[in-house]
Amino acid sequence: MRLLTWRPRVPGAQPGIGGHSHGCVPGAYAGRAQYRPRFPAKIPAALHLAIGQVVEVGCAGIAAPGDRFAGQVLYLEWRHDTLLDGYVIPEQDLEFLTPSRPEVPPLLLHYTSNADRAAV
Repeated sequence: MRLLTWRPRVPGAQPGIGGHSHGCVPGAYAGRAQYRPRFPAKIPAALHLAIGQVVEVGCAGIAAPGDRFAGQVLYLEWRHDTLLDGYVIPEQDLEFLTPSRPEVPPLLLHYTSNADRAAV
């Protein structure tokens, strides 16, 4: 039989994604953000045209502890790769726009006509 070691709880620690304040779930729509890299001289040439552009992004996950962006949420362009060319972008390089209402992922918007409501 294998015994697991007991570890005391860390004050302020939350279960789930480690310390992420956005509550982002990998694969979920994250919102609209302006691409503003912290170090523009270090980004690939393909991303230079995207600087300052607003892009819809989805959560790709959390960077691993040994990664260059350790602990940060990583994002991918939502629905296509036209602006960010398929690159994974760390949260430090995105400035999220404040929505005026709760955001709904664009692919999940559903139109229901009066005829559809009457049928239900």
